[in-house]
Amino acid sequence: MQIGAIAQNPLEWIAIQAKLLPMPLLYSHFGFMMSKFLLEAVDVGIFETIGNDQKTLAEIAQTCGGLNEKALKGTLGVLASMGQIDQRNGQFSLTSEAKKYLLKDSPDSVFWMMLFDNRVCMDWMNYFPEFLRTGKGLQYHDTFNSEEWYLYQNAMESASNGVAKEAIKKLPIAAQATKMLDIGGSHGLYSVGMCKKAPKLQSTILDLPAAVEKARPILAKYGMGERISYRPGNILTDDIGVAQYDYILMANVAHHFTAEENQLIAQKAHAALKPGGTFTILEFVRQETIKKNGDMLGALGDLFFLLSSTTGLWSQTEIENWLAEPGFASTKTVDFFKLPGFKGISGKK
Repeated sequence: MQIGAIAQNPLEWIAIQAKLLPMPLLYSHFGFMMSKFLLEAVDVGIFETIGNDQKTLAEIAQTCGGLNEKALKGTLGVLASMGQIDQRNGQFSLTSEAKKYLLKDSPDSVFWMMLFDNRVCMDWMNYFPEFLRTGKGLQYHDTFNSEEWYLYQNAMESASNGVAKEAIKKLPIAAQATKMLDIGGSHGLYSVGMCKKAPKLQSTILDLPAAVEKARPILAKYGMGERISYRPGNILTDDIGVAQYDYILMANVAHHFTAEENQLIAQKAHAALKPGGTFTILEFVRQETIKKNGDMLGALGDLFFLLSSTTGLWSQTEIENWLAEPGFASTKTVDFFKLPGFKGISGKK
């Protein structure tokens, strides 16, 4: 997927096609403005204040803690240009897209992801020059304080919410499966969905102790305590047994590990599965080669995880090789409409 300029009239379309626009400047100068203005609008409560109602400029300013009306009006103008705000007869309302994705209680909300981006990830960008010189990622799991863990766990639920629903439908778990291991599953969305899909299934979520502490309240709201449990630990060092599980899932975790560590996890998963069991790695995948006008989301994700964590994204071939080495008999790949470039790659024992 590409992110780029959208023409609003024939002259703009011609300018874009003729490459008369300085796209690097659009990405850099205007791109960072769009991101920061939108994130701050979410953080300060503009979208929550308007909600499903219509509000005047003065009402929004007062409810959000006394915002300056001139600054707020400019902000609302930018948000309207993004298709998130509408104005009629002096009152402002949210578009259907904003209601779906930006209101905190919407089933498809990305509210917490945006708070995490604004309050935590924005600061990581200041480290980028040092990263370019050293190649050393921030390893944020080792440095988070309690508040950052809280924001992170809620953000991960928010980010996974949409694709998890699609993944549950497509991932290959047997209806008669009884035991699942969810590696790094924190918020529990995948475990909840899989337990609903397989009525006899019970799932164990293996995650870091600090993650489990902040994720427990998230899982509790789904009311699955009798079928889903936490195991604080570390997949790299913990023994997960032999022939214990029908299904093992590792979603959005492989980019935190080196190739050798991911290979070790695949070996452990193969040993811990019952015969006929399945191990699935859910990940954004990196393109095999660098291409002009290639997958921008994949390239951004790769660099972001290099900066923030350990190794960035992996290619589909690399993931398939991890599964082949311990002896998974066959692999199956599924793609997702909700997130282009996100794949579920499964190996069967």
